Amino acid sequence: MARTLLALLVPEAEPVVGSFRELYDPSARRGLGAHITLIYPFIDSELLTPGLLARVRDVAAELPAPMFRLAEVRTFPSVVWLAPEPSKPLVHIATALERAFPDHPKGGGAFPDFVPHLSVARNVQQEKTAVINELQARLADHGPIYGWCESLSLLVSENRRWREWASYPFLY
Repeated sequence: MARTLLALLVPEAEPVVGSFRELYDPSARRGLGAHITLIYPFIDSELLTPGLLARVRDVAAELPAPMFRLAEVRTFPSVVWLAPEPSKPLVHIATALERAFPDHPKGGGAFPDFVPHLSVARNVQQEKTAVINELQARLADHGPIYGWCESLSLLVSENRRWREWASYPFLY
């Protein structure tokens, strides 16, 4: 049995955030690239049936592919992250998934409000200010990161490594 995740992969962010994520995000060291989580945990891999996978496919097929930019650094208490703008299309995708899978709320249900974000550094305390400053400097040099996710990804964690199990294209 393995955990699964529904997410939007954002490879365009890797040149800016990849080295931070390698240092400060354990999921990066386990093979998970830059991403925006929609539902985690999703459904244990043993429970993924053809019907369930078809439901994920159908949800994605009804939604437009989200386009966004990442230009603003924000924080949660121990997380440094990039804010996608506009965020409304991402909330719409997460809400559609939550309607299709009510037992698996967006964001895993751990927080009262779903906030789309691309985590750059997790579990940071003392180094948080330095990470924020360096990330802001990189964004100033690079400019905003533009993302266009053509598909929704279902990822699975097996043997402490993440891999893409399936990809579901959006409407357009």
